[in-house]
Amino acid sequence: MSSPLKLKSERVGKVTLAEQNPYLSVLVDTGVFHLDQEFDYSLPAKFDLQPGNWVSVPFHGRNCLGLIVARNANTEISKVSPINRGVKGAFISSSHIELYRAVASRWAVPIFDVLRFVTKYKGPASTLKPGHGEGKRSYLQLSRDKSEISAIKEVASKLAKKGSTLVIVPEARLMNLLINEEFDVAMRGSVLTPHRYTNLIVVREESEHHYEIKSPGFNTRDVALLRAASLKENVLFLGYTPSLEMAKLIENGFVTYKKASGKVEVVAKPALQGELIPSALIKEFKSALNQGPVLVVAPSKGYGLAISCANCRNSAKCKCGGKLTKVSKQAAPNCVLCNQSFPEWRCLFCQSEKIYLQGRGIERIAEEFGKVFANTAIHITTADKQIEGEIPNRSIVLSTIGVAPIIQYSAVMFLDGLNSASDMRSEERFLSNIFRYSTLTTGKILIVERPEHPAIAALTRWNPANWINRVLKEHEEAAIPPYARHILIRSNDSDRMYTGFISALRDNRIPAETRIYNLGNGTISIFFTIKHAKEVLEFIYEFQRRRSMSGKELLKLRVDPYQLG
Repeated sequence: MSSPLKLKSERVGKVTLAEQNPYLSVLVDTGVFHLDQEFDYSLPAKFDLQPGNWVSVPFHGRNCLGLIVARNANTEISKVSPINRGVKGAFISSSHIELYRAVASRWAVPIFDVLRFVTKYKGPASTLKPGHGEGKRSYLQLSRDKSEISAIKEVASKLAKKGSTLVIVPEARLMNLLINEEFDVAMRGSVLTPHRYTNLIVVREESEHHYEIKSPGFNTRDVALLRAASLKENVLFLGYTPSLEMAKLIENGFVTYKKASGKVEVVAKPALQGELIPSALIKEFKSALNQGPVLVVAPSKGYGLAISCANCRNSAKCKCGGKLTKVSKQAAPNCVLCNQSFPEWRCLFCQSEKIYLQGRGIERIAEEFGKVFANTAIHITTADKQIEGEIPNRSIVLSTIGVAPIIQYSAVMFLDGLNSASDMRSEERFLSNIFRYSTLTTGKILIVERPEHPAIAALTRWNPANWINRVLKEHEEAAIPPYARHILIRSNDSDRMYTGFISALRDNRIPAETRIYNLGNGTISIFFTIKHAKEVLEFIYEFQRRRSMSGKELLKLRVDPYQLG
């Protein structure tokens, strides 16, 4: 007869804890929104770990990454698990933890959304000694008489002699041109670095590339200002034209402003009949062409921005809803969404085969320039196509924004369409671009635009203040950023979400001044006053926390995104 089955109990050896302060408060990367809190663990004596060190901890049957924020002599928890081990990672000072908490609160996310971004950042590790600043905040407008690269290097080198300096740029192309041994250079993710600098330099703070697209959705400018408050680093913003947000901080005296002097010779003429270059500018263009290469800044790449039927003018669309475009003269129309090609396209309404191009892409512009300026080399540069070899003296360089070769031109021309976008940032981008590219020549600036446009006067005087102040007044009257805060929410259940937010507004759970709009297509836009920002953000955070606790899908949201609505 077989003996009855007996189960052996698992025996765990007693863990010897550290003699002093053996209990740890740990922030744990649980991946769960509503578990955004510190958890207690014990510290085995064999580990020598302090607040700011990373650890591996057991959590609900799995091992998770954690950050020690405190060591305590006692704990109120009856049964405390020991940590697994220490984990390699950059040391996080108490001041940095304060900074990361401020960032999490500012963008209504759990603290580990910020810490996770810090651990995954792949930027270069600094070899500079940690520094201590005074928390100064200033904006320096760059002059026209030096190239942007030269001006940045000069300012950064000067500051680097006074203490460790980090230069934060919006684009990899610019970063590669600035890398050297005197100071660190990196992109927007570096603004969350656990390294402590004496000076932080933010270049082109108005650029949309300074806005992070992943959670926590921060922007470089605001985190840099939080660093000045938490870490006392000196923050210097370098650029030609400040953003509206920065202009408001300058107006309030929160950021000191140093203007550059200078004047620019600008010739502006509008295209009255849809022509590529107004006749009044052709003579100026030819004169500049005889003196050296001319840079022409075009609004977009491709051949035609969109197409329609030449007979009935109905827009050409794909079955998926996307518009059709042409990437070259010979190419068949293709969809901008699903990339389906239509080699035998016919209008769905009148069956005509004739295509009308709506707007000119850079390839079409090159064709037209070739007809007007015969026997002239024309070079095209876009994000997908770079110029190879040297640029001849008599040549035209056609470029989209952000990729123009950094050389000296005899003149720079800005074509129509650079200011045609419908979003609220289009004028801000237009002003920034014409200022920046104007530094690539000491000659004339030719602009296909009406001469009374306020951006023309701003460029001529090298002073954007009047134009920015006018736009600021318009935004103040409309109570939109930077005179308000903004949240953009996307949800598959936006109609019900909208009804719930309106109910909360009526019940005074959200400040009465808050404006909530259902934009359709699963998007909700919320504007709220700066005065009540903390209340609204806490409401949104709590709303997300409760959805997480009930197992519902979290809303996709961005606080103060680059685009409004």
